[in-house]
Amino acid sequence: MIDPLQVRPDEGNGLRLFALDVDRDERERLQTILNAAEPGLAAGRLADLLGVQDVDATRIEIFHTDDLSGFGLFNYLIKANGLPEAALEPDRARIEALEGTVMILYSRAFHDRHETLAPAAHVTLIGAWDEALPEMEFTPLRSASAKGAIGNAKAEPAPAPTLQRWFWAAVLFVALAIAALIAGLKGASG
Repeated sequence: MIDPLQVRPDEGNGLRLFALDVDRDERERLQTILNAAEPGLAAGRLADLLGVQDVDATRIEIFHTDDLSGFGLFNYLIKANGLPEAALEPDRARIEALEGTVMILYSRAFHDRHETLAPAAHVTLIGAWDEALPEMEFTPLRSASAKGAIGNAKAEPAPAPTLQRWFWAAVLFVALAIAALIAGLKGASG
């Protein structure tokens, strides 16, 4: 789990979940801001909600939990956001009990900048989690062509393809045979 109110540049793909105590009109105003948002840091209503100077609104989601009917917020956090179920399990009851407007704040909303959140009074932090990155294993390649380093080595341009002499001899032979055939046909008909 990541620090809930401290966003660090090295967090990777973490997110924070907040409950918003707002009416339908305010939720629609916030969603309008999100829909019109351009990538980049900007001050305004969303930054005020989080108690920060600016935030990238394209890295925020705000919706009513009813919008996920049949799927659920818990599943949404796992399947759509890549969070590990094991990390969310201790908070499952709390997440599943949420009703109303929620906000998901992705760690990249501050463009790799350290930020301390000071949410407004009607913004309640539910939790903060980090995406589980799969363990990667790199098996060395065994092919002889995989050995060595690319680095700054400059490759020599490949030589232009050249046709063998026998090819040209064959072309000349075919051309002479066709010419002889044509000459023979003209002589026989004439």
